[in-house]
Amino acid sequence: MNKKIMLPVAVLLISGAALFGTSAYAQGIQNREGTMHQELAQKLGIDENKVQTAFDEIRREHQQEMQAQFTERLNQAVTDGRLTQDQKNLILQKHEELQTERQTEREQVQNMSREERREFMETRHEEMQAWGEANGIDLQYVMGQVGERERGPGMHGGRNL
Repeated sequence: MNKKIMLPVAVLLISGAALFGTSAYAQGIQNREGTMHQELAQKLGIDENKVQTAFDEIRREHQQEMQAQFTERLNQAVTDGRLTQDQKNLILQKHEELQTERQTEREQVQNMSREERREFMETRHEEMQAWGEANGIDLQYVMGQVGERERGPGMHGGRNL
């Protein structure tokens, strides 16, 4: 499979996972975390709210670190001449927009059938491709570096950067 075919397929898969994780998966994580917080609080003999607060703080710190790494990759792309400063700004704006949309669309997507979800994701992918082409931006810069182990934006089990 050549790179021209692989990249759009990879971006579609990453987009789908990032934007529309299944409700069962997201719910499972929330339930598992709630149980884990409760069990940890019991074992340590501390208030469950303190455990929850600590987990939330760690999550925020992790999200800030991931955002800083994302921004640094974009800065490096500008330095290397692969992106312009204007393109970088557009990407950061689009990244923020996608995060907001993920939050507002999560429930809508969870209530869709598999086929409806697939069609929705395809439409979103086409919109992203059009946006990238209109701005002269390779989608790898929006979704994170394809092929690396690290996760792109939004791929944190229902948690977003």
